[in-house]
Amino acid sequence: MADLNAIQLIQDALKQPLSSGEARRVVFWHDVAGSFEEDFDRLTQEGIGCELARALVFAKADDGSQFELKKKILRDQSSDDFLIYTRRPRDFSEGGLEGNWLADIELVSEHFQADKASMLLGDINAGNAARDAVAQFEKFFGAADRRAAYLSRMPETNTAADVAVGIVSVILKAATARVEDIAQAYLCALHDSGAEFVIADLELFDALGALSSILKKRLGYEGDIVSETELSEHLLISAASCTLPEELLSGYEAHIAKPYSRFCLNIVRDWMSNQSNRETLYEIARNVEAELNIPERLAGAEVSALIDTDVFPCTNEVILAKLMSSLADGSDRRSEALSTRQKRKDLKWYRRVEGLFDLLSAAADTEGFYRDHSQGFHATKPADVWKAYTTDWCAMDAAYRAFCTALDVCLLNTDDIPDALRDAAERLAERVENVYVNWFLPRVNTCWINCAESDWGECGFAKGIEVQRDFFQNYPYRDAKEYKRTLVIIADGMRYEVGRELARRLEQETKGTLSLDAFQSSFPSVTEFGMAALLPHKEISYSWDDGQVSIDGRPTKSTPDREAVLQGAVPGARAVLSENLRAGNRAARKELVGDAPLVYVYQDKIDSTGEKPKLEHGVFKACGDTVDELVALCKIAVNDLKINRVIITADHGFIYTRGPLKEQDKVSKADVGGNDVKLHRRHILSRESIDNRLLANMDMRDIHGGEYYGLALRECIRMKSASGNKNYAHGGVSLQEVCVPVIELRNRNIKSKARVEQEKAAMSLVSTKRRITSSMFHVDLFQKEPVSGKVLPAEYELCLTDGAGNLVTDVQKAHADMTTLDERARVSRPMFTLKAGAEYPPGERYYLVCRDKDTGDIAWKEEFTIDMAFAPTIDFGL
Repeated sequence: MADLNAIQLIQDALKQPLSSGEARRVVFWHDVAGSFEEDFDRLTQEGIGCELARALVFAKADDGSQFELKKKILRDQSSDDFLIYTRRPRDFSEGGLEGNWLADIELVSEHFQADKASMLLGDINAGNAARDAVAQFEKFFGAADRRAAYLSRMPETNTAADVAVGIVSVILKAATARVEDIAQAYLCALHDSGAEFVIADLELFDALGALSSILKKRLGYEGDIVSETELSEHLLISAASCTLPEELLSGYEAHIAKPYSRFCLNIVRDWMSNQSNRETLYEIARNVEAELNIPERLAGAEVSALIDTDVFPCTNEVILAKLMSSLADGSDRRSEALSTRQKRKDLKWYRRVEGLFDLLSAAADTEGFYRDHSQGFHATKPADVWKAYTTDWCAMDAAYRAFCTALDVCLLNTDDIPDALRDAAERLAERVENVYVNWFLPRVNTCWINCAESDWGECGFAKGIEVQRDFFQNYPYRDAKEYKRTLVIIADGMRYEVGRELARRLEQETKGTLSLDAFQSSFPSVTEFGMAALLPHKEISYSWDDGQVSIDGRPTKSTPDREAVLQGAVPGARAVLSENLRAGNRAARKELVGDAPLVYVYQDKIDSTGEKPKLEHGVFKACGDTVDELVALCKIAVNDLKINRVIITADHGFIYTRGPLKEQDKVSKADVGGNDVKLHRRHILSRESIDNRLLANMDMRDIHGGEYYGLALRECIRMKSASGNKNYAHGGVSLQEVCVPVIELRNRNIKSKARVEQEKAAMSLVSTKRRITSSMFHVDLFQKEPVSGKVLPAEYELCLTDGAGNLVTDVQKAHADMTTLDERARVSRPMFTLKAGAEYPPGERYYLVCRDKDTGDIAWKEEFTIDMAFAPTIDFGL
């Protein structure tokens, strides 16, 4: 063993200076296994290979020559150094002294243990108790790289079990010598490389028996060691037995090792958190599900029985299918659906089905709205309808948009969705579409039209509600002296519920104060009229021939046209496109707007998407993208341009339904009547008066001196002959089209009393019990305040530690992201599992630690004790 150079070590020992009072050196070389006998014989012939101060005598302490050797040491060559080689162990016990004539000399001489096992013990920092095990695996330890890999995983070796575990971990390339990592590495190797390849490496170093012993004594596995299927079933079913009712696993008893089940769960949970090979676990779990028909078995259980288990990915799918089917049938399981989603969010495999849980959540919101408003929508004044819509009713539009967005995401990822879940999702989509299209839209807008129609016929807008034409005076012009610079962002097509989402985002992500209002857009609710109304003006004109809208005789079609109008009212004002403002760096942005006191920024993501027939089904995604872009623009205005007031609004909203329109939902030109008319998707312009009960008359006397007549479709239907889109439309008078948001963001100075700092939603422990009596236990957490305004969502990680900070349970996540005002709904119950194989002295203190996942800071730490009659121990001997 060239790299274990015993000769060099002996040379170094013999060259050391003598201690005070010594006249020579006698060294006993113990080599019980005879590993270096040939080396000693060679030294006897060739010499020690270095200069020494005295003559060196080589001798072997054979049983028949000890007396003669003793005479030589003490009398014949009493001034020479001796190097004495012996196969006897260094043993001064009563039995060991028998027949040892050199024991008295050895007691006062130097000792050198240089058999291979002893050399290895020193090289891998192992104790003498591990000698036999090290000798057993001498072949493995024959290479320096393997010894180094072993030492990195097993820095200190005390027992034979340590040797076996360390060697197996190296051969399997496990991350550490923990059994959790060994089990992961072995199953990954079986799955990725096959049994033949893996077993060959283990057999090469006689380690297959060691691995078998580890699996038996630490996982309770006694099956075929080369069978990925059997070992996987044993591990996963045993782990699942900790969190599933016993009756659900009836018939699977052969796969369950009850005393080892919690340790199996530790292995699985640990594996789930390992990003490098978590995908392999997912594939293995899927194989076990199929082999043992796990989805069919779980399908017979109640959702409450499955809520805490996450070993098998199919659990989420079974839960989703059950809840979606119930909601599709009209059952009131909204609270259960929302609480289940919150619970499952903190468990494993959630990210793989997050879109489906988003779908479930949005469906639960629509069902909840439907049930909460089952008596219909009632008001007598337009202003009452407006208030109800902006504070409550618009939530249905938001829920429908969220549902369609989630459905689009799910449709892009259907490969791994089982048929039962896909069918449930499709039925749920039909239910949501029916509720939104056939109940919400017609009823809420019938209420609106009944209240506002007389005002429309009289003055073209609903009285008592702010109108778009007053925007410039009521917003940019107001407080112009207090804020020397103002930036106005106009998002084409952004309806009110999207603006409300934007307002929430801005309040959470900026340090300013924010207000959200709404005004009714001009009729018709189209870009040409809306963009013109947002500019400073006295009169709006419309050209029948080319459809262009001008104000005070000036065109408003292009951005330069609008900038000219602005500069007529505010010298130095600028009008720019959002893409130009976002594209440059800080210097380029400053150069683009200069010192303009007023900047209008035009953004067109929603309307440009919805107006294209091939893209219209992407309009809800465009809404989300618009929110992201507008948040970024506000930050650019405040941080780069140093503009402290930002106003965000839109020219109009829109109406969109996912399903295809039926013929009865369309109105033909013949139904309208009249000759001199222009038909659009949601409105009609005419140069002659038309009286039609299908249409609402809109007074347009303030447009071009009252030359035109406006008509709007009463219901959320379309004109049959108008070209363009089928599902996306605007121009009419539905609340979704005419209710336009106005958001004002004022960036306050850090010393301002009006400034409100952001804070994360806090999570507190409300469980009063601080004594743990079971190896699996729950705690109750409470999200102190709902997420809203400056209270931001947060994610925490919790675990139980001992006094030294070592983890004694798995790590669980807790999301503080609930927006509900219901305090009971903001309580969550994560479940923890004590690590198996450890002792938990009843008098020792433990701490439940809650950390902010983003920063790692400790939010709080609460003291616990553990008092169990039977601790979750396992025989760790090999």
